[in-house]
Amino acid sequence: MLLQNIINLSQNKSLIIFSCGCYGSKSCTLNGTLCNYDQTNDSCLCDCCPPCNTCQQFLEFSCLANRYTKHYSLSNNQSNIILKINTPMKPQYIIDQTNNDIVQYLWDPCLRRALPNGIYLKNDNNGIYKLIGIPREKLEKTSFEILFKGSVNRILLVNFTITII
Repeated sequence: MLLQNIINLSQNKSLIIFSCGCYGSKSCTLNGTLCNYDQTNDSCLCDCCPPCNTCQQFLEFSCLANRYTKHYSLSNNQSNIILKINTPMKPQYIIDQTNNDIVQYLWDPCLRRALPNGIYLKNDNNGIYKLIGIPREKLEKTSFEILFKGSVNRILLVNFTITII
């Protein structure tokens, strides 16, 4: 299913590129098992190529949830953000917890619930997302979840809470 191409670089190094094409919105089961097109299967709700799934497929059906990469957080491994109303928040970047690097090349964020009034996701031209803004309303501790599509076959999951006092 996953096509692997190896490109030899001029410096005697190899770069492995993983790619896949969109197979269709009902080409796989929720856990990524290929569906037979000749048979009807109620669990065939996903595209076998992770980035070809929609936010609805990810959030409503949990398509390919067994493939979500979960070692990501917001800046400084913050999972509990406490903000003051009408005070600008410090930007919170998506961080890889294994190396503390800012994650690049993300797109199509899927939010499980809408962010609080005045807080939003912003990205630059390199696919770096940050959570920024000025909170405009009080909020008790509330959980949020964002799924991002990343380098071809990767789906990143970021969980955090926000409290606005």
